Amino acid sequence: MEKSIEVKKKRIFKKKTKQRIFITLMLAYPVLQFLLFFGYVNIDTIVLTFQKFSWTEGKYIYSGFDNYIMFFDRVINDPWTRRTIINSLFYMPVNSLIILPLSMAFSYFLFKKLPFSGFFRVVYFLPSILPIVVMTMAFSFTFDSNLGPVNDIYKWFFGMFDSNVVVPSWFGSYPTNQIMIFVYGVWVGLGFNIILMTGAIARIPEELMEYGQLEGIGFFKEFTTVVIPLIWPTIVTTFILGMTSVFTALLQPLFLTPTSGDTNTIALAIYNSVLQNQNIAYMATFGIVLSLFGLPIILLTRKTLNRFFTEVEY
Repeated sequence: MEKSIEVKKKRIFKKKTKQRIFITLMLAYPVLQFLLFFGYVNIDTIVLTFQKFSWTEGKYIYSGFDNYIMFFDRVINDPWTRRTIINSLFYMPVNSLIILPLSMAFSYFLFKKLPFSGFFRVVYFLPSILPIVVMTMAFSFTFDSNLGPVNDIYKWFFGMFDSNVVVPSWFGSYPTNQIMIFVYGVWVGLGFNIILMTGAIARIPEELMEYGQLEGIGFFKEFTTVVIPLIWPTIVTTFILGMTSVFTALLQPLFLTPTSGDTNTIALAIYNSVLQNQNIAYMATFGIVLSLFGLPIILLTRKTLNRFFTEVEY
């Protein structure tokens, strides 16, 4: 009897040991990745903001708060820095106040399976599944001065009022090129948001929808009083993601206006400085300071939005 109990204990111990080894190995990679690419990189970035590269010594040396002083001085006196920040800030209202409401409306339209909803489902989703290089090329060719169909439509329409109509250079000068980037962002960004919204709406119990129909509420009232409160956590998450685009907008101006510095963003400025190895310590300060300003605003916005509706489990 004692031997059988001892054998069982050994088997249980071996089984638990194997489980611990398995769990340890499975967690080792993500934990190591987090420590390396988040912990080390961010700590090293913060340390770098207090340094500058010494050409005489061939290494980074301590410089105190020089980079921070330089940042605030450039914000006040440098037009390029101000334009970079302003361009980046405009991505927030485009994503959170234009793309998000449109995504909510189109998602509800697809959910209700109104006429042509299947066709529009493909139209909305297609940009989000194709590589951004393909999408930016297709968008640029659409407005091409020689081959773009948009120019022919522009000439035909405005030619009825002015025979000497001149097609604008869509990606040539500021602010037209910046507006075109935002137009592209709306076109491409709808697909991703609609995927999130349609998934959230699909989880709403059918009984609630049927009850609303029995009460005689219309599309608009159902959308505002039933759908929006129940998918509010998804809306808040998408809104916050739109706010973070202030710091992450990179590929749109990089691919659509590669030679224009007028459409620069925070992420693009940091990317170019690292690529060209130009004053990396200052650009690290540039990103850190703006993040310190942006983080409490994002957290406060999230906390405020969460107070509008109580999260409901269903």
